Amino acid sequence: MSATEFHPVPISALTRPLPRWIITGLGLLVLVGAGTFLLGASGRNPLRAWQAYLVNFLFWSGIGQAGLVFASIQEMTGARWGHPIRRIAEAMAAFLPISFLLFLALFFGRGTIFPWVRNPIPQKQAWLNVPFLFTRDAVALLLLGGLSVLFLYFTLRPDAQAAEAVGPRWAWPLYVLLRRGWRGRTAELDRSRRTLAILSPILAILYCLGLTLIAFDLVMSLDPGWSSTLFGASFFIGNLYVGLACLALLAAAARRLFRLEALITSAQFHDLGKLLFAFCMLSGDFFWSQFLVVWYGNLPEETGFILVRARQLPWAPISWIVLLVCFLGAFLVLLSRRLKEHPAGLSAVATCILLGMWLERFLLVVPSVWRGSSLPLGLPELLITGGFAGLFLLALLAFGRAFPFLPAVTGFENPS
Repeated sequence: MSATEFHPVPISALTRPLPRWIITGLGLLVLVGAGTFLLGASGRNPLRAWQAYLVNFLFWSGIGQAGLVFASIQEMTGARWGHPIRRIAEAMAAFLPISFLLFLALFFGRGTIFPWVRNPIPQKQAWLNVPFLFTRDAVALLLLGGLSVLFLYFTLRPDAQAAEAVGPRWAWPLYVLLRRGWRGRTAELDRSRRTLAILSPILAILYCLGLTLIAFDLVMSLDPGWSSTLFGASFFIGNLYVGLACLALLAAAARRLFRLEALITSAQFHDLGKLLFAFCMLSGDFFWSQFLVVWYGNLPEETGFILVRARQLPWAPISWIVLLVCFLGAFLVLLSRRLKEHPAGLSAVATCILLGMWLERFLLVVPSVWRGSSLPLGLPELLITGGFAGLFLLALLAFGRAFPFLPAVTGFENPS
């Protein structure tokens, strides 16, 4: 990664409140999305609402966890280039508590979305049964979420005193919790660095294991006859890819909204662009490796999943769009150094990747359960997606309002 030079900025620039219309607009998105889902889930065709719900749960939950994994990777590698955007990545994890509640809500749609609930498979019933699936997935999410909260506690603790001076009143209980047993800033910084060095690799490993389980249970089980041992790895690598794209977009937005041009420079965007390029190749490699094994093995229980998406309408055109946008197109565009250094250019690429990867998650879920001839992609899916996006952004903005975007562990001092 590139050599990094940082410029101090006043803390007031990092806590500037957003215009009220943004918060109001996001709140309306959530209400409209929730209303659309509830109307659909209680209507004559609840499957369409529940499959859109599952697609968005997987997509936005993956982004939230990927942000914290990015921070843990920064910690493990001792990288300094990402410090100005690290707090933005950590803020993405503010969605995780909401994500867990959204997972629990899937229980009410179990008979609609999971075919093995309606038609049990005797040979797989020991693994594919409702109590065991929801229990093991809830435990995995709680373990991953608990470790994520612990990671956030130690990365936020050195900032508690500075954040309390300018933070909102509703966040004061958080500041009190973070400052309990305060031993001085120098001691707390040292303690946080030592603890995060231990937690980071554990979080990364648990992320891989937890997301693999979620991929098997919430995606692969939708087509109980299909199996792929590489699918879990492909799934969590894809989450990191879309998480980096979201981080690039958020970093560009924060740079503009909070006037952080002196802090988030072209160097950060160039390095983010290089990471996006690397994960574009890595996720494409996992896809190709999985496809190649299935193709040459030519086993009916494996090829069916691929053939439906690659050759049958209405899914085949979407598969080509995903391939062109997320892999071939992104690969060619991200070869340009100038584009990677330009916030607007990288934001445009990141937006395309986000849209393409949402379609990829759509392709993983919907063809396995939808039996209609028409493509179930229209206004209901758009509004439900908007509701999830609104929830994600509201959680992120609340985190950013409570804690400045510049973490103390970077070693910066803000005099004003």
